[in-house]
Amino acid sequence: MSSLGDVFLTFPALAAAARAFGRPVAVATRAAYAALFKRHPAVDTVLTLPAREVKGKDGVAAVVARINEETKPDVVLDWHGVPLARAIAARVAAETKVRYSKLGARRALLATTRLDFLPRPTIRVPELYVRTLKAWGVTAPDWSFRLDQDLGAAVRLRNTLGITGGAVALAPGARWETKAWPAEHWRALAEKLAAAGRRILVVGSGSEVALCASVAAGLKGAVNAAGKTRDPAELPELLRGAALLVTNDSALAHLAPLVDVPALALFGPTSPRFGFAPWGTDDRVLYLGLECSPCSRHGAAPCWRSERQCLTALTPARVYAAAEEMLGGA
Repeated sequence: MSSLGDVFLTFPALAAAARAFGRPVAVATRAAYAALFKRHPAVDTVLTLPAREVKGKDGVAAVVARINEETKPDVVLDWHGVPLARAIAARVAAETKVRYSKLGARRALLATTRLDFLPRPTIRVPELYVRTLKAWGVTAPDWSFRLDQDLGAAVRLRNTLGITGGAVALAPGARWETKAWPAEHWRALAEKLAAAGRRILVVGSGSEVALCASVAAGLKGAVNAAGKTRDPAELPELLRGAALLVTNDSALAHLAPLVDVPALALFGPTSPRFGFAPWGTDDRVLYLGLECSPCSRHGAAPCWRSERQCLTALTPARVYAAAEEMLGGA
């Protein structure tokens, strides 16, 4: 309900859930993500939560009433685990209610003490979601799930931005600045890729337009697409067809597998052990694993060093070499 990346991570699990239940699936989410869930073929109904400041009869109670009166669910799956989700689930009249385990205590222990008691091999978040479906015989997400193309959005983006397939997509932004690879590193990477004849597509949110412009500036054929999508539901068409995505530990890393784009994800204050690494078979993670990493479960904690060595020491040359290797050097 609060993170675009978490929305994308539900998609392989939703596909598995729909098959297991063999009945309509309804999703309750924030209005910003409603259009994305409507694109998922397993979702029949999307109920939008009110803005956080809305209280009383027009607040969460109204959503609970809609769930009880319109969808009348047999099963409630809480795939968020926050107090709001728990409150909604508690008030919904369903025979069965299941909440997934975030392994939050173990993640917190790793972030604060570097003691790692998380399961091995690493359990990815979609796999945690489907653990709530064990009683229905589901043992794994549908890793084969892909989002069908929205032709209208694809044509609009192509006509307005001139986007064509085969570009290297760079996503320099992140929800938390402490999770972002330095802007000067992104620029150096873009220059190296452009010098090797790669076309550059820089992607980001409306708040990241200036950052993305600084990465793309002056590079022949580079396209700055930051803030150019009408809503999150167009993001798949922005990324679809790219030869590679290079990204921070952020939402687009979780979208890339859904549109068959290999992802190279850069981790610093967070750890791939938390289960948030991209899950595509051709994906790759670069993570220095310094003695002070990870220092935060979500990347929001300020760095106690003079500089964020977990990301500053990850050089553009190393990232470029990994990107070229993934691209096949052609």
